[in-house]
Amino acid sequence: METIHRRGNEINKVNQVNDPSISPQESEATNLLSRAELPSTSRGTELRQTLYVWDLPVRITHWLNVLCIVVLSVTGYYIANPFIMTQGDATSQYLMGTVRFIHYVTAFVFTMSVLFRVYWAFAGNTYARWSQFLPASRQRLRDLGRMIRYYTFLRREPPAEIGHNPLAGVTYVGLYILFGLQIVTGFALYSLPYHDGWLKAGFGWIVVLVGTQTLRLVHTIIMFLIIAFTIHHVYSAVLIDLEERSGLVSSIVTGRKSLTAQHIAEAQEQPKKKAEH
Repeated sequence: METIHRRGNEINKVNQVNDPSISPQESEATNLLSRAELPSTSRGTELRQTLYVWDLPVRITHWLNVLCIVVLSVTGYYIANPFIMTQGDATSQYLMGTVRFIHYVTAFVFTMSVLFRVYWAFAGNTYARWSQFLPASRQRLRDLGRMIRYYTFLRREPPAEIGHNPLAGVTYVGLYILFGLQIVTGFALYSLPYHDGWLKAGFGWIVVLVGTQTLRLVHTIIMFLIIAFTIHHVYSAVLIDLEERSGLVSSIVTGRKSLTAQHIAEAQEQPKKKAEH
């Protein structure tokens, strides 16, 4: 690209010599215009490497959680505020009972998915492990600050990461705390009709401690917080995908990200330095 610019300057100088009517100001304006019209394609043509980042259990639990959140939100909202009314005998309609059944079954699936993902944070590959969620190293702490500056428009580009960036990791920790609270409050509400058994023994004391209405309120608030996170999560994923051109959005389906050699080198620079020491 620089060679093209120098060649353009040489042509302008030759034209100026051959045509004395062209002033130096006009020649320079022509040169600037030629530069502006040349598109910068270095980023788009830079060689990229495909890396396998998200392993299969991560992708399965991710999409299973998405499906469960959608089903639980819709059925949970209906249970709290029935927006479809049926006519006739309840024994033949039984809409509320069907919705509750779907809600309860999905809740058990969601619980298993969340518990398995927590386990996989200790058994999965590098990018699935707990160290991707907690800023346990100086580099992760430094990149956490850089990511905050990026989102507050104090930094032009996000720091180079292969897996989760530190800010996303901390956010996911908060999300899984919400998941845990939602599961606990949900099972506490589910234990209300029972007078004995493991549900009453494990969760009935929560009802006694905080009360039924408080439980329902907390359960509903957490639902809306999770929905809010989901909206921001989609926005952030698309934003970073556009910035990095890494295929971040599609990577949660394929497991693979497309990264430049420079991006990979910057992301792995600090771990390499630690290994050398």
